[in-house]
Parts: sequence; C-alpha cells; structure tokens
Amino acid sequence: MFEGLDWKSAARRSAIVIGIYLALFYTLSRAFPEQFGLDNRAEVTSLLVNAVIFFFVFTVVYAFIERSRNRRMAELRKQGKGSRSSGPARENGSEGALKGRPNPNTSRKKARRRR
Repeated sequence: MFEGLDWKSAARRSAIVIGIYLALFYTLSRAFPEQFGLDNRAEVTSLLVNAVIFFFVFTVVYAFIERSRNRRMAELRKQGKGSRSSGPARENGSEGALKGRPNPNTSRKKARRRR
C-alpha cells in the first residue's frame, strides 16, 4: 500500500501549503485582531500544533495523489505507444516518403476560399 510513494516531493508540497496557511493566518490576525487574534501563547501554540498535524496529513495525501498521477501517466504513455504502432495505414504497409509531411493532395487555394 505504501510502496512507490515519493515522500520527499510530497513533504515539500505539504510544507508549501502549511507555509501559506501560517502566513495567511498571521496576515488575518494582523488585519482583524478581534476575529483571528494571536494574543497569548496558548493560541500560538495551538496554531503551530494544528500546522504540524496538517503537515503530516497533507504529506500522506499528496504522496498518494502523486503516485496515482504517475501511474495514470505511465498507463497513458503505454496506451499511446501501442496505438501509434497499430493503424490501418501501417498494417497495409503503405508508409511512404511522405510520412510526417503535409498531404500533397490537398489544395491550399480551395481551403482559403472556403474560409
């Protein structure tokens, strides 16, 4: 269950979120001291304890999110490689010198007139 988790990047992302949380709370306590006041030591301590708890919770959540994202991207890459190699033109062996180039059978003048 916990294999394949990237704890370092998850902890870094969680630290950024907690830093934003603490900065926002400090700014709000200075702007609105009645509602968000950090007047005594007990309030500051409770804020820091909450920040530490949130850090660990967010680290676990971000680690699982990153692992599922990496698995999804690997699956999409694997499907993309498989679908590119199998197509009707390649099955018939009709790959020619025009592979990757614009189709010479289309008229650019007609396309301009239609617009």
